[in-house]
Amino acid sequence: MNRKVIVLIVGAALIAANCSGGDPSGEAIDDSPVVVGSDSANAADVAESLCDRVKAGEIVQTQDGQFEVCAMESTYKAASLGEMGVWGPEASFGLSGFGLGITAGSTSLNHPSSGASDGTHLVVADRFNNRILVFNSLPLGPAEPDVVIGQPNFQDTTPGTSLADMNWPGAVEITPSGQLLVADTENGRILVFDQIPSLNGASADFALDLEALTGEADAWPWGLWSDGSSLVVTDTRKGNVLVWDEFPASSDVKPSAVTNPNGVGTPRNITSDGRNFLIGDENGSQSTCWGMEPQNKMRQSHVWIGRLPVGDPDGCVWDWYQGDTYKGGVIALAAGGRDAHYWPSFPIDNESSMARLTTGSSGSGTVPPVAPQPDMQQPAPVEPGQPVEPGQPVEPGQPVEPGQPVEPGQPIVGNKSQQSVGGPTALQDQQAGHSYLGGDGGDVVVTDKAIYFIEYNGNRVTGWTSVPESLGGKTPDFSVFDSDPKTSTLLRDGFIQNPVLVKAGNFLVATSDYDRRMHVWGSFPGEDGATADYVYLMGFPAWDNSYADGTLVAAGRDSVAVWRSFVPGNLPDSVYKGSIGSLSLNDVRGVAFDGTYLAIADGDRVSVFRGIPSGNDDPIEQFDIRGPGRLDIRAGVLAIAPREGADIFVVDLGRSAKPKKLNVQVNLPMQVKFLESGFAIADTSFHRIQIWDDVASARSGAKPSLVLGGAIGDRPQTSVDRFYFPASVEEVNGVLYVGEFKFSNRILAFTR
Repeated sequence: MNRKVIVLIVGAALIAANCSGGDPSGEAIDDSPVVVGSDSANAADVAESLCDRVKAGEIVQTQDGQFEVCAMESTYKAASLGEMGVWGPEASFGLSGFGLGITAGSTSLNHPSSGASDGTHLVVADRFNNRILVFNSLPLGPAEPDVVIGQPNFQDTTPGTSLADMNWPGAVEITPSGQLLVADTENGRILVFDQIPSLNGASADFALDLEALTGEADAWPWGLWSDGSSLVVTDTRKGNVLVWDEFPASSDVKPSAVTNPNGVGTPRNITSDGRNFLIGDENGSQSTCWGMEPQNKMRQSHVWIGRLPVGDPDGCVWDWYQGDTYKGGVIALAAGGRDAHYWPSFPIDNESSMARLTTGSSGSGTVPPVAPQPDMQQPAPVEPGQPVEPGQPVEPGQPVEPGQPVEPGQPIVGNKSQQSVGGPTALQDQQAGHSYLGGDGGDVVVTDKAIYFIEYNGNRVTGWTSVPESLGGKTPDFSVFDSDPKTSTLLRDGFIQNPVLVKAGNFLVATSDYDRRMHVWGSFPGEDGATADYVYLMGFPAWDNSYADGTLVAAGRDSVAVWRSFVPGNLPDSVYKGSIGSLSLNDVRGVAFDGTYLAIADGDRVSVFRGIPSGNDDPIEQFDIRGPGRLDIRAGVLAIAPREGADIFVVDLGRSAKPKKLNVQVNLPMQVKFLESGFAIADTSFHRIQIWDDVASARSGAKPSLVLGGAIGDRPQTSVDRFYFPASVEEVNGVLYVGEFKFSNRILAFTR
């Protein structure tokens, strides 16, 4: 057996009281969610099959509150004890990937964000790999691209600023005259190739630098569209829509209109039939839209009818869509869903917006019913160089929580020695069909041979060779970058989204709220691409973790899991759901344990218990703090990072003191950490790690003894000496591991 059943242990006082849909997150990312706990005659075979699915890279999950763990049979070189001295400015190796600045090859995607075709070529933006992949003929099954742009070869992923380089490219477009356009997002420009390149590493013919052309600093082009006569671009960070009435023939042509439309927050992808325009938005504020009202009303797709998108929109469709036109209508993916959607005509009013067919894991082939959705609010990224002022919450983007929350029901009581949950363990697929997982990227490309779905969160490109009369349950006919449409190559290859790192005795642990997984290395990894020895499927999205005196704690949303004598592969002794002691759990964003005190951040309060509570124990201290996030504690000194804003607090629990704000310059710091050799802040939106010799130095306002990453105002980069949203940090034997968040999934390791 290469797996174990993890038991949910809940006492009478720990019955779930609230399961609200919890973590503010994006779309569900499960193909066929796995539910653990039903009776089965062949439980062992079914459970073994689960680990086979995990190893194959399928997106599976456990029922809320229950756990599974699979031994992954990894091999890697362990890290050696670090030498004395300071960490160098460049990372030495990387985890959660194949290595620093490299990928495995032409078919190793990392968040494909957009696609385009001229009927002959298929072009895919491979966003996190800083490249564009070109197929010289339309693939109808697994295939390798013929050309890579933005990189000199199919292994390199290093970002750059020359006309042959890219930094986090997003949308791609091919004009009727054969020009290839790329929204080079983190370089703030549109790259223009006069024709689709036939050689690797080709340079663009020119670039439209949005800052130079509009005077708007830190431009962030996300979506683009062109029919060869005009050009439309969205600047997401500024909330602007840029229009060139005539296609620009050189780099110095300014847009004919720059609009900051009313009701539009962070405009993203553009879908158009050449007459009408639909622009997706994560933070729309129109008072009402057409179609079925979602839970998250900020997700809107703004519509301009019969005109270029200049000025305020004429209306909007609920939810954020991106896609392509098909026979006078639109096929699109929603950022927050599992389905492909088809409108027979372009949605320009309530009637046409309601005439929508869906297919996928929840699609029925008819107008879909209104269903509750998780809170999916996703504020815009922080502008470089602009610190967040108190009272102005800004986050660099929320992680995506896979799956739908399970409604609270009866408590589950298991027998730990039998390693079972209410009887023999079995797997059960909740939903048939395929999950078309768009997300922050995602796209649809329609050709006369196939329809391609660019699944940003699924990390795959799937396709149909025809559109059936009934869309209900339509699964892909093929997958382009892997033979199995269910495979997420990121999961298969050991990538971790939003890793939160902790040294757990002699082991390294990384939890992920996005993946609902926990990765455990049996030795401290010391080389590129070292994958974990164990992968846990978590019964909740763990936002934070902590370890002391043999006890590992992981917490998130409405749950806290406790391993009292943690070793890789063993079961949590307790999973507190809905409450811990007398404290109600609703939106847990931080947890810390030092062997004496347990601290939990939930809502606008940090509660402190003496030890791990039981029964109806009350917190011994509670601190009202606006938006507390991840926590750390050492020898009774508690450090509190914000989940929003920029205020970091420290409090000495042994002295019953009040929290005091640190005098530091930070921008949405997502973690503070007591290291073996100092005190660190993951300064997330300034894309750097700040380290002091001790917390007293940080308290005094002294400058940090070491800063890793770029300077304030620098664009983020996924290079060896720069970061893209660093959000977690841990030191092990002199090796500093740094995990990145949301728009990067790297773990960088710095040695002395």
